[in-house]
Amino acid sequence: MKLTIKNIGVIEEADIELSGLTVIAGENDSGKSTVGKLMFSITKAIGKYKDEIKENKENDIEEAVEHIYFSIKKDVFRDEKRRFKESKKSFRLHNSYRELFHPRYFIDEVNDNGVEAINSRIEYLKREDIYNDKIEKLFTDLQNIVERDDDTNSAIKRAFTKLIYSEFKGEIGNKKSNKSTIKIIEGNNEILNIELNQNKVTKFDPKDEFYFNDSIIIETPMILNFRDSIRDSKSLFEKRKNRGRYLGRANIAFHIKDLEVKLRESGYEAALFLENDDLYKKISAIINGNIKYQNDQSEFVYFKDDEQHNILNVASGIKSFGILQMLLSGDFIKARTLVVLDEPEVHLHPNWQLKYAEIITLLVQNNRNILVTTHSPYMVEALERYAEKYKIEEKTHFYLAKEGVIKSKNNNKTLSEIASKLSEPFSVFDEMDAEKL
Repeated sequence: MKLTIKNIGVIEEADIELSGLTVIAGENDSGKSTVGKLMFSITKAIGKYKDEIKENKENDIEEAVEHIYFSIKKDVFRDEKRRFKESKKSFRLHNSYRELFHPRYFIDEVNDNGVEAINSRIEYLKREDIYNDKIEKLFTDLQNIVERDDDTNSAIKRAFTKLIYSEFKGEIGNKKSNKSTIKIIEGNNEILNIELNQNKVTKFDPKDEFYFNDSIIIETPMILNFRDSIRDSKSLFEKRKNRGRYLGRANIAFHIKDLEVKLRESGYEAALFLENDDLYKKISAIINGNIKYQNDQSEFVYFKDDEQHNILNVASGIKSFGILQMLLSGDFIKARTLVVLDEPEVHLHPNWQLKYAEIITLLVQNNRNILVTTHSPYMVEALERYAEKYKIEEKTHFYLAKEGVIKSKNNNKTLSEIASKLSEPFSVFDEMDAEKL
């Protein structure tokens, strides 16, 4: 699968193979992370379009129900004297009106029971002789919303628009050009074509089934420290009926919420079957223990021998490996999942960078798809050597992000360019040594 990009973020042009192990090296602000967030947004948009259709319909149902509620309130109870007249019929009518038509109750019933909830209310209004042409029109509009068949491509486009706002705050385009394009190609077939103009999605055209059905971005192990803050924050795709409790809360990128949820859900999965898994055991041996989410404590806990340690007191390098442990135990790293590791070396000692690189290549050997962005020469060389050791060279692709371009003719030439670029700081040391002579 090849990703082709023009004018996205700082990237002016890119052709990137995304299968097996993909490594993008380069300096800061060279577009490395943009690739991962873009693929996450595309994958999630296609995977979550049903949620988008549901939410969009629920929003329209809410608006239609509110119109019905206030219209009936105005027409039936226009006369204040009648509204407060102390008669059994008046009280009965008023109480029934609130129970049947108040949005709090009506919306839930329509979402649960559809047209049945609408028809029962129409029958009530007819019995009370308060059903007129205006109210009939409002109920017809509501029924059309409930029964409509939403367009899939439009829903995916809306979901993608939400996601790029979440991941890029809507500023996904290149400052030098108003027009941006993204294409996914498999062999000679174009799978997906996306066009943007001034950061607005003008086209989202899926032409065939997209291989990836999920994506995970891991950019910092410190996510384990801030579980409560992340859980209480809000992002797009929150269920509307739960949004009230998020008012005034911080906004957060969707990929952070997505990972935190996966890590918590891993606590519900029995990891016993992984105790004999070679990769899981290898990670456990590296960090001399396991990190798990304890549902009864609502905490991430590091288990070492017979001791338990609060995650706040655990080294960030251990957390980095622990995140992989939990994703494996929750069975979240699957064949059709794209795992994005954004500069994993940041929290790792050089020796552990090598061990982390070995875990990555073993995942790829087991037919997993990994995208690594890095500016560490240790990480790049380790990935190259382990790819050779575990015979996944044909599944491995190296790229250098430089001057707005991410392309590669062959791994050997690219690796040479990466080594030269990432070793530039050492020339400063050579100059300092020369000054002493």
